[in-house]
Amino acid sequence: MSVDKILLDFTSSPFKKADGIANLTECRKTAEEYGFDFGVQLHNTAGADEIENLASAGIKLSAHAPLVAQYSINLAEKSFDPAKQLIDENCKMFRKLGITQTVFHGFGMTDKPIPMFGPGGSYDECMQEVFRPGLSLDGKSRICCDFTHTAEFKERQLRVKERLAYIRETYPDILWCLENDFPAYGSANIFPESSIFMDNPICLDSSHLWASAYIFDRDFHAETMKYLESGQVKMAHIHASIYTDNVAKADWSDGHLSLNTKNEMELPRFVRACRNANVKHYVLEIPGGSSDDIHAFAEMWNQ
Repeated sequence: MSVDKILLDFTSSPFKKADGIANLTECRKTAEEYGFDFGVQLHNTAGADEIENLASAGIKLSAHAPLVAQYSINLAEKSFDPAKQLIDENCKMFRKLGITQTVFHGFGMTDKPIPMFGPGGSYDECMQEVFRPGLSLDGKSRICCDFTHTAEFKERQLRVKERLAYIRETYPDILWCLENDFPAYGSANIFPESSIFMDNPICLDSSHLWASAYIFDRDFHAETMKYLESGQVKMAHIHASIYTDNVAKADWSDGHLSLNTKNEMELPRFVRACRNANVKHYVLEIPGGSSDDIHAFAEMWNQ
């Protein structure tokens, strides 16, 4: 199948290592051999020097927002001011870098600032700052229960929808995709019906959905199709997860593993579904990734 106008990004994380430039060169060469338009998605843990180095490499950039920030963007907070300031600052940076597409997690069940993991600490260390046992699967695990029926969720959801509309109106030149969340620490954008309700461009993350589907007793591929049939999916994060029903729900974690990792996700089926739904932007969000993952993606794409 033709790959005309397909953008294949790699997350920026692999390119900050000692062999980063060599890895970047090989990834770009491999993607272009398959006919993909190659780019790099600046990860939200990327430092200023890393961003500057990649910007000078002459490669198309997208972003996982927020960049160079102390806190995450949370459109569900009572006050819009902190998120609005971050968005304004990032959009100024994006315009300087020529970035027109970004993705972010924007729906947390908290009014507390959510520290950015990476330079500020590990994911768990940062997210513990906003942990609410009442939203946990068992009152202890970081994994969420289903709180989407609550009045608080519905109030926050309307808030997020209104603020997404503001972002689209204020920054029409920059596509802000809201990503489906890994279901932990009160991250609330975990079901297709919730994402679609926002009436906003979506980034569909494979392993986040894999986790949500299992933890909440849903079918992964049926949930995938709900997202895709909405026509709102404009970007897809592709990576593998090793988790299966042999692991207790409360003990699940994220994916972000190589596409060659043994898994039960049927990733080729996921990729084909996105391809058939005319999704044009794919991001290999694999911190330890290499050109091997591009070969694997191309094989899935062409099946």
